[in-house]
Amino acid sequence: MPAKIELLLDDSEHFINRNMGSLFHGALMEMIPFEYAERLHENSLKPFSQYTYFTNEGTVWHINCLNDECAEKINKALIINTSSVFIRKKEHEFKILSKSLKSEAYKDFIENTYFSEVPENIKVIFKTPAAFKISGRYIIYPDIELIYKNLINKFDGFSDEYSIYDEETLESLIQNSFISSYNLQSTVMHMEGVKIPSFTGWINIKISKKTKLGALANLLLSFGEYSGIGIKTALGMGAVEIRKE
Repeated sequence: MPAKIELLLDDSEHFINRNMGSLFHGALMEMIPFEYAERLHENSLKPFSQYTYFTNEGTVWHINCLNDECAEKINKALIINTSSVFIRKKEHEFKILSKSLKSEAYKDFIENTYFSEVPENIKVIFKTPAAFKISGRYIIYPDIELIYKNLINKFDGFSDEYSIYDEETLESLIQNSFISSYNLQSTVMHMEGVKIPSFTGWINIKISKKTKLGALANLLLSFGEYSGIGIKTALGMGAVEIRKE
């Protein structure tokens, strides 16, 4: 069950910035049960992504959960049992002004993406810096193959009843999608003293409407709003917004 949790924080002092993703990750690990946090620490593939973004009302802490257990644990910790978020490294506490939780079953998500009308273009907006890492080297541009592999890995990792990966399907998917336009810039993500090369901006992906490959691309890219795209999405990187045309 994918779920989206949002907390509107009182950041009247404009204390929060995009490079605090790892600090909010630390706060989350303190707020959930210790045993569950330990299990998450041991697994390289995390069942959640999180980031902050800014609105006129205040700063929003957005957490996406990719399975039922994660949704249950984080919902209880953040929605039910707390009224503030404490960032230990900065010794600063943020009052929670409002909370929201939206969830849907994987079956419904697939119905609304794979079995819905396939758009000709999908715009992927990178809301926080994104990157990939291959053989120890950072990739700071949005490669179609890397995007699809990353999303399939996360979808198959947390959807109990459904699986996508197949080498032939993946190759066909890559061949039937291309970046038709983009507006990107390189940047760095500061993460506890480490500078991670990355990129921000947007890309338009054109997909084939004539085959089920277009429907699969629609499903995967839509799933990116939950999972994030690329590395360190649990630490605030790779958050995306999807717009369909």
